[in-house]
Amino acid sequence: MTVDISVLLAFVYFAFVASITPGPNNMMVMASGAAFGVRATLPHIFGIAFGFGIMLSGLVRGLGVVLDRLPIVLGILKWGGVAWLAYTAWQLARPALSRSAFGKAGSTNGAVARPLTLIEAALFQWINPKAWTMAVAVTGAYADLAEVAWQRAAIMLCAFFVIAPLCNGTWLLAGRAIGTLLSSDVWGRVAVSAMAGLILLSATLIALG
Repeated sequence: MTVDISVLLAFVYFAFVASITPGPNNMMVMASGAAFGVRATLPHIFGIAFGFGIMLSGLVRGLGVVLDRLPIVLGILKWGGVAWLAYTAWQLARPALSRSAFGKAGSTNGAVARPLTLIEAALFQWINPKAWTMAVAVTGAYADLAEVAWQRAAIMLCAFFVIAPLCNGTWLLAGRAIGTLLSSDVWGRVAVSAMAGLILLSATLIALG
């Protein structure tokens, strides 16, 4: 297998920048870290890598041709992602906005919010507009990475499987730090509400964009 090293380095840089910058995934991971802690959010992080990896592999192997011929599909995915983000923000904020006792992990009267599972986080990538934008950009811009499609897909998958969890992990730790600093009842509500607001902001920016 022949790999263009200069293209590979450019791709690694792109993967890092795309994975570390703010977006729906990172906002949700930070919110989950603040509300539920590091361990409970790890499946969410691995689900992002798993779901995006499958999506990217499909695009590299020809799914992009189908999307070019059916642009309405991207519109459906965009608004599906907006709706899901808005729902997630509401689910996270609802306990914090309740007058009932607010406990750890955003629980009220025994109703406990929970982080996304690995499968849920993986499925979300298919309605995540930023993930689609990244995947489409990658398949076109780095077509010279390797001569054969499956080789390009394998290289890209390996890179994202390493880089994405590390980048998402920085947002997770930031969220956990916020959750620790604002662990009291009143400030806990503020922290969770703020995280929900950031997720809702992501949805709004996607809708406007």
